[in-house]
Amino acid sequence: MRLPAVFSIILLASPLCAELARWQAGSPPVSQGIELQSAPDSPWRVDTATAPVTARLKPSTDYYSRSAYLLSIANPPAAGAWLTLEFLDRGYGLVSLSPGVPQLRQWGVARVNTGRLRRAVFHYEKLPAKIRVEGLDYLRAAVLSAEKPPIEDAPLVEPAIRFTTHSERVSSAAGDAPSPDRIPEAVAGLRNELPLVRALGFNGVETYVRWGWVERRRGQYDWSYYDAILAEVERNGLQWFPMLLAGSGYALPAWLHDSKDDYGFRCLEHGIVHDTQSIFHPFQTEYASRFIAGFGKHYGGRRSLLGIRLGPSGDYGEAQYPAKGPGYGFKESHTHIGYWAGDALAQENFRLWLKNKYPSVQDLNAQWRSRYSSFDQIHTFLPETALTRRQRLDFQDWYMGAMGDWCEKWALWARQALPGIMIHQSSGGWGMPQVGTDYSYQARSMVKVKGGIRLTNEGDDFPDNFTITRMASSAARFYGIQLGYEPGGFGSKRGVMARLYNAVTNGAVHLFYYLGNLTSNDQSIDAWLRQGKLLDQRAKPVIDVAAFYPDTAIKLDDELVRYRWASTYFQVGRAVRERFDFDYASEQMVLDGALERYKVLVFLWGAVTEKPVLEKIDAWVRRGGVLVYAPRPRGNPVTVEGDGSISARWLGGDTGQGRVVLWHGDLVPGQFYAEFLRDLLLKLPRIRPQTRAALRMVKPAGLFWSTLENGKLAMLNFSNHPATVRTPAGRMVTVPPYEIALD
Repeated sequence: MRLPAVFSIILLASPLCAELARWQAGSPPVSQGIELQSAPDSPWRVDTATAPVTARLKPSTDYYSRSAYLLSIANPPAAGAWLTLEFLDRGYGLVSLSPGVPQLRQWGVARVNTGRLRRAVFHYEKLPAKIRVEGLDYLRAAVLSAEKPPIEDAPLVEPAIRFTTHSERVSSAAGDAPSPDRIPEAVAGLRNELPLVRALGFNGVETYVRWGWVERRRGQYDWSYYDAILAEVERNGLQWFPMLLAGSGYALPAWLHDSKDDYGFRCLEHGIVHDTQSIFHPFQTEYASRFIAGFGKHYGGRRSLLGIRLGPSGDYGEAQYPAKGPGYGFKESHTHIGYWAGDALAQENFRLWLKNKYPSVQDLNAQWRSRYSSFDQIHTFLPETALTRRQRLDFQDWYMGAMGDWCEKWALWARQALPGIMIHQSSGGWGMPQVGTDYSYQARSMVKVKGGIRLTNEGDDFPDNFTITRMASSAARFYGIQLGYEPGGFGSKRGVMARLYNAVTNGAVHLFYYLGNLTSNDQSIDAWLRQGKLLDQRAKPVIDVAAFYPDTAIKLDDELVRYRWASTYFQVGRAVRERFDFDYASEQMVLDGALERYKVLVFLWGAVTEKPVLEKIDAWVRRGGVLVYAPRPRGNPVTVEGDGSISARWLGGDTGQGRVVLWHGDLVPGQFYAEFLRDLLLKLPRIRPQTRAALRMVKPAGLFWSTLENGKLAMLNFSNHPATVRTPAGRMVTVPPYEIALD
């Protein structure tokens, strides 16, 4: 029988058995062995308007710090104790302590807005003298006891946001443990966090499925760890969106790591081996395909499987070479952004690729200015040591292509094992050749399995997120696959809203947050609750302008994108995005006919490309396209071999029905070029009316806009101050800092 609410309050307010100390809100507060201190980051007051009386903590207004209750304990017992926090459950969040306790020794920590008095319980084996309490607004009492107090888990409540359009809203949860035999710890983490995940409107939970935790003995599969994970996900009324990991160092079984079949990537820079397994070793194909098939056989029929994410390689399972991350057993390992092609099997694969490209070694010598007498004399090399452009491109094309082929194999194995289940490829990095991620290639390959790609690289900054993800989102929309987004780590309210805006304005079906992105600061959850429903109004953008994505120039010169914050291409791209929305058009997209979608093609940086690509651009211009580029500081567009005849014809006015517009200023800093482009677009008759109207808006700096296919104008205010604009519809709209408005 459910007790009346008033009786519940009486129960909670009653003394706990074997009570050692207590602080309790009141006028004045009770302070018996526990003091609730005041400090600049602990702005609390007694709130007599609540029933019962509570302490009320004022949330932090800073995006990168938190308010907290500070408990000072006069005489901490040597034998440890149980700490019970009685709180009024208003709002949403996770109660967390510092120093904390393991998940197995905490209960009821999710705040899910029931409006009732509830208990969060923590068991300390060694009680500290001072405890910091975050994620809690209304504190009724803090009680220490020597015996275990009454315990209850957080209740399951109806989601605070009701979504009416299907989307994959996925969150992380504490479902990982140090080893596969510690299932209770993993389940405890889910027990503590999933009630909040559900309450915030998420429908999916991501956990990693490590090969080494399933095939603990060679040839014997044991799914018991993940059976327990999925059972807890289902108990909370959610679905599972696991990531399958096989090659990454920390996903390996001990029997492989300690055997002759252990064959890690070897870097060209230092000749040191990484624990992540080389994709050139045939055994990778054997065990990865078998692992995926086993997963499909065991879980493919579960209705609670929302989809899967592939983890084919990389430090954390991304579709890339190692870049930065742990090794076997999560131990420190030699890793860096570089070229992981130093092992003997990679060398052999490179030579085979060259034999398939060149009819003879003499043909290769002519392009490389080399003197090889046999393909067998050729070894992998650092690209910057190449003597010719073609030699460097050959290496980069092989290197990136090998990773693309490996990731496609994973997708095909997964589709065979899981017909009808959504499959996402993990596309990380930001386009530098060293990690091997070719966004266009991955988008095209996922068409074969009717899947999608999930970007794993967003941060807290919208202009940066745009420039590093737009290649993948442009390719996904062009090739017709699904799109998803994931942060690369920390996220404040700024990042939470920036990433939501990226999803809404790209028609993304999949949006992933680490739960800490929402719970580790005092603003994100409220912002998500106010604006998360906008995901139902997501749509593809209306885009008239594409920026040429210079794949060839990126492979030839590190200045374009290798150094993310110093990238010349991204610098100009960020400045242009302040003025208007645009896509990227990669060389492969150009060859596949993507330019027919756009009115204007803009060169941001990088003027060297393959001849067929330049010919395709020329043909598009002659049919009426408008091309814009700046000759300085890198010159007119040329082929890899240095042929500038096409751009010479353009300079002579030979452009058919189209136009080629030159801008003679310096591209860095990019705001001058961005202003020039905006003014030019307003003069072009082919620009669509909704784009033209948005271009005419007078807006403050930091206000970004996109016109969507559903007729909406989506605005993001990525600044510290409210932004007011008159929209093309004639309405005055004020957008709060780091929030979104649709008009």
